[in-house]
Amino acid sequence: NLVIIGSGPAGLTAGIYAARAGLQPLVLEGLESGGQLMQTQHVANYPGFAATTSGPAIIAAIRAQAEAAGVRFKMDVVEKVDFTGEPKKLFTMMGDTLEARAVIVATGAGVTKTGLPGEAKFFGRGISACLTCDGAFYTGKTVVVVGDGAAAKGAANYLARLGATVAAVLAPAALAAFEGDEKLRAVRTSDGATVAADGVFLVTARTPQTQFLGAALPTDARGHVVVADQVKTGVPGVFAAGDCARANYKQAVVAAGDGALAALEAAAYLGGRPA
Repeated sequence: NLVIIGSGPAGLTAGIYAARAGLQPLVLEGLESGGQLMQTQHVANYPGFAATTSGPAIIAAIRAQAEAAGVRFKMDVVEKVDFTGEPKKLFTMMGDTLEARAVIVATGAGVTKTGLPGEAKFFGRGISACLTCDGAFYTGKTVVVVGDGAAAKGAANYLARLGATVAAVLAPAALAAFEGDEKLRAVRTSDGATVAADGVFLVTARTPQTQFLGAALPTDARGHVVVADQVKTGVPGVFAAGDCARANYKQAVVAAGDGALAALEAAAYLGGRPA
């Protein structure tokens, strides 16, 4: 009946509402379950958590509720789609072709890479965009944080608490290249200086994860899926929720609300209870 692409707050909440509506939804998790909230260590504004908590704790709670409701999960990535006919088709990295009567796109937004020399070579081998995934590996080592503002400072503080030495916090515009041999060894700056580092953490602006859609759905200049009535795309039966469609107010609770609305609209489209 329904495939939900994405496992952040929008996708998980959509799964809960869809399962309770009897749609037996399948959530495609991607390769990093939980979305970008998994990289947030301090959340003080999510309903239901009186004390400051972590993004992973919130995701774990929502996922447990989704599993209890009967949501099915598959760790796979959608590489392209075909929404021109019925059923809608999704082609995955694992080589599967999934068919669904309705689809919710809830792929969120991912880190914006620098595109500088050495980044592709060392991404995952010294360059990371996930503090919670990789931060603990750099205890006793030297790191550089790439980013601007409070997010970059927060990342630096978090890494320092893990026991890493933060050699520098650099704006993306201050970088020229990432250097090393088999592993990352240093960052070269635009003024020609070299900063030795065992690791680099990218804390940069987020880009909607919608490239896999191709021309299947209209997107704006930044890549957000264009929606009407908050979650309806230009293709009947295809909905979009959360940061992949919402250019403003990128908050976990807003994404969760979008996910609930998308599931209700999907249920209505499939002949379930009225939206």
